Amino acid sequence: MALDAQSNWNVEMPQRLKPSISQDTVNSPSDVSGPPSPKSSSPIPHHRDASREILLPTEIITQILSYLPRRAPSQSTFYSCSLVSRAWYSAAVTFLYERPYLTGGNFNSFVQTVCPSKNAHIRKSPLSILVKRLDMSALVHNSSRSLTARLLGRLKGNIEEFVAPQSSFGINSFAALSKCTKLHFLDLSLISASISNRLLFQALKSLEDLEILFFPRSSSRDERDLEDSIPYIWPPKLKALHLAGGVDDYFLTTHLANLPSCVEKLSIQHCSQVHGSPLRVALGRIGPQLQHLTIRHPMPRLAPGDLDYLLSQCPKLIALRVSADYITLGNLFINCDFPHHLRILDLDASSSYTPDLAPTAAHLYFQVEEGRFPDLRSVRVSSRLGWYEDSASKIDVSDLQEVMEDHDSEVPLGIPTGVWKVD
Repeated sequence: MALDAQSNWNVEMPQRLKPSISQDTVNSPSDVSGPPSPKSSSPIPHHRDASREILLPTEIITQILSYLPRRAPSQSTFYSCSLVSRAWYSAAVTFLYERPYLTGGNFNSFVQTVCPSKNAHIRKSPLSILVKRLDMSALVHNSSRSLTARLLGRLKGNIEEFVAPQSSFGINSFAALSKCTKLHFLDLSLISASISNRLLFQALKSLEDLEILFFPRSSSRDERDLEDSIPYIWPPKLKALHLAGGVDDYFLTTHLANLPSCVEKLSIQHCSQVHGSPLRVALGRIGPQLQHLTIRHPMPRLAPGDLDYLLSQCPKLIALRVSADYITLGNLFINCDFPHHLRILDLDASSSYTPDLAPTAAHLYFQVEEGRFPDLRSVRVSSRLGWYEDSASKIDVSDLQEVMEDHDSEVPLGIPTGVWKVD
């Protein structure tokens, strides 16, 4: 649980000591008593000798707390540590507010602490500068659009990661978002309101350190005027882009092709307006730079065979996660230049998929055996592809795993080797 303002005040401003208390008493906690000695029946002294107290430096306490896992259950642990003493408070409060785990139960206390006043010039919070990650994904109706904008405005100087809430992120949040110039992780995928692409890219233009972007699933294209026909400018340091929802063919051919050369990871999922031809055009432009690619269902306008040339368009791929609905029998493995240095292959399938045209374990085994995929180590397949239905298929899977293990013994890549079935 995040600390509230009153708890911080109680720790920072303890009650004044009475003048009659001696100096030895001041240097030792009055509520701590030593354990009784097993060889002595003398009464326990009320105060310890201050000269025997071991006071740990704040740096040591910080090092101790750094071993605690950064998960939600640790939130209460950091809170308890902050109540021990001033030294423990100084060390624990940073961990407590750096990655707060916000829920409906502690959100109001968090807001009152980092935003004690609507006007930052009237009353500022020294704890707001400690927040590095603001994850509002667990909040549905606990916040408002104005409050989300105020939080971003108060944390803009130090926040590095932001996950937007579902219903309380609106147009008024873009101005505050554009001032969070230290962001390197931005997740807008949960936003349910329709988001203008033009306003979004105006905010992204100032995020020069952004590396990972989850595009809003509810993004909408503006009217196709002269300004809209100009490709949008992406953040210059972007490395990973995840697209979903409202992305269409025009976005792929006009704006996606303008990605910076540093983008290495691309994910396209749940895009019901995307056709095969524009997707192939976009991959033809940015495919040579990609190392991780994910294209998964449901994308109803893609047809079987639309992604058969995917490996030839992406020669540097290390990890490929693709739905078998959009490839045909064996063509994914033969339409590329070899050897291909693919390491991880995930073959998914929709619930309506029939395995008649599915790539089989035998196809992949012969490709690996002939040295066309010398670095392949991990294969995950959907149970709908039928690789484990009969004894012959299971033998092919066993042969595939054996040849990958042989390659791993020759050139270890640090990747768990095997073939796994996924439901």
